[in-house]
Amino acid sequence: MSAIGSHPIVRAVSSVLPAGSRVLAALSGGADSVALISALAEAGMEVTAVHCNYHLRGDESDRDERHARSVASRLGVRLIVVDCDVAAFRSANPNSSVEMACRTMRYDAFRKICDENNLDYIAVGHHREDNHETLLLNLFRGSGLKGVGGMSSLRGNIVRPLLNNSREEILDYLRSRDLDYVTDSSNLTCDYRRNAIRNVILPCVRTYFPSVDAGLDVSLEALSAQRRLLSSLVGRMRKEYVAEDGSIDLVRLLRSEECPGELLFELLNYPDYNGYTMTIVDSVISSSDKSGLTFCVSPGVGMRLERGRLIPLKDLERIAPVAFDSFDSDNCPACFSVERISPAAFSPDRRPDVAYFDEDKLQAAGPLTLRTPAKGDRMTPFGMKGSRLLSDIFSDAKLSHDARTAHPVLTDSSGRILWLPGLRASAHCAVTPSTRRILKVTYTFART
Repeated sequence: MSAIGSHPIVRAVSSVLPAGSRVLAALSGGADSVALISALAEAGMEVTAVHCNYHLRGDESDRDERHARSVASRLGVRLIVVDCDVAAFRSANPNSSVEMACRTMRYDAFRKICDENNLDYIAVGHHREDNHETLLLNLFRGSGLKGVGGMSSLRGNIVRPLLNNSREEILDYLRSRDLDYVTDSSNLTCDYRRNAIRNVILPCVRTYFPSVDAGLDVSLEALSAQRRLLSSLVGRMRKEYVAEDGSIDLVRLLRSEECPGELLFELLNYPDYNGYTMTIVDSVISSSDKSGLTFCVSPGVGMRLERGRLIPLKDLERIAPVAFDSFDSDNCPACFSVERISPAAFSPDRRPDVAYFDEDKLQAAGPLTLRTPAKGDRMTPFGMKGSRLLSDIFSDAKLSHDARTAHPVLTDSSGRILWLPGLRASAHCAVTPSTRRILKVTYTFART
């Protein structure tokens, strides 16, 4: 048993985070999170813990919250508890699975708390075996180097101090500090694919390959290094094919490169993934002799093919602020189309370019404005308590800088954000059981 202060878990935390860092740490009540909170405090960090109660497992969810409160009290750590309405979130975001909804709401809450309390980092308790599962999960789904390279210890202000520590080291640390933890019963089932990898696939593989965990560590390190190398090389090759205005010399690239599709994919998604898939890249290449075609991959981002060059849509489309009285008014932007629906016939269309409003509330909200984002913009997403920075919503959607600056924002007379077309609906003017008149509004993204 390691002496206090010398345990590998504490050393891991100290090696990743500067002394005295102000850290928001996720505390589910499970072994990983309890060890993380304790090690952060032991390493001299200023810790605020956050527990998200999704209310999905009845009494067990409440048990987890009670245990989180007990751990925080014992360690002398401030605890913030967030109640999450998963059903409401999925109603507004129907393409989200329960797992994805919980993850989105969790990180929404983390960023909001971190922002409001001026904290330095958001710490989560992922460990070595979690990273192994991520590698396999992405491999089975189909992924390139970035996906199979696993998670990183530090990305932005999100830190994973225990990523190189094993589950057994975490349990040893808890024993050495006499700390209890709870077990989420859903982790013992195979309802989720990650659980199936953890509970069935990896144990079976270990039967025939006892050193599989060490092998996966080597693979993760190599794949991550190769991804960094590829990113560096693509950065250099941009000088060959990408002009200062962001346009790409497609004809020369196709003529000069042995693997033009793969390079074009990397150039379009450099330095972070912007939504260009290989299917889109193949379409671009097959249309390289045409002009006037536009390839939109997400709201506000895309490329137009003109005479052998791919030109960013940021140079071709911008939203000038437009104020209009209502969706029925003559000056309502043409990008909106409106349909009235009776509450009895209400059956939500789950596409992100469609929103539903309580017409009476919308009229009371006064004149509307369609504009682009402003610094510090916040909105209250439907199904959430509290507001979120638009910049965080854009980050979750993996929009590029250009896509963020051009994204449409609908506000009311008081400046409240009512809708981010293509991304999120607001809680303001939303349809409720008491709504008498419903407006279905569809936003059509420009395809210049």
